[in-house]
Order: sequence, then structure tokens, then C-alpha cells
Amino acid sequence: MASIKTSLTSLITNNRALLSKAEWLYFQRSLQINHRLPIFYGLPKLHKTPVTLRPVVSGINSLQAVFSNWLDYKLKELLPLVKSFVKDSTTVIKKLKELNLPQEALLFSADATSV
Repeated sequence: MASIKTSLTSLITNNRALLSKAEWLYFQRSLQINHRLPIFYGLPKLHKTPVTLRPVVSGINSLQAVFSNWLDYKLKELLPLVKSFVKDSTTVIKKLKELNLPQEALLFSADATSV
């Protein structure tokens, strides 16, 4: 963890000019807190035969969470620029109602699964 903290602190320091004052303060305060290692565990998928595990990595209160939260904030600024972006299911329903589709048109949805 010390090595990761050193690397991330160096990354912030070397790129300080690219950060806003609020972002710099966020990182400074966040790096003063005691962090824990992420925890890896599996949740059983009881509805599957045979029972399998869904892998989970809990990064709460980890150093990686500090950067993950910042990155999530920064990427949200770009979402409206993505043509296929829809904010939520209500927006999808609204957009579908606005479509002028022929009477015989069919709409489909699908869910991807891994093999």
C-alpha cells in the first residue's frame, strides 16, 4: 500500500497544474486518511445450476476508491457528448414514445450473458 500511495501522490503532484483548486484539495485531504486494502470475495449465484460465484472487489475506503470517485466525476462531464447516452429508463421511455415508427414495427431488448 505504501508503494501505491507513493505512486499516486507522485502522479497528483506531477500533474497539479491540470487540477482545479477543489480537486487538489480533495486529493490532499483524501490522502491523509488511513486506507484499507480492497477485499476480494465471491457471492454465490444460487439461481444457477451448478451454483457459481460472482466475483466482487470491495474497494470502499481504499486508495483506489479516491481516484475512482474522481475519475467518475470527470467522466460524467463527457457523457452528454456520447450519442448513445441516455440518463435513465424514464428518458428511454420518453424517447421511444417520441419515435415515429410504422404500425408493424417491433421493438426488442436483450440481455448479454457470458458463457
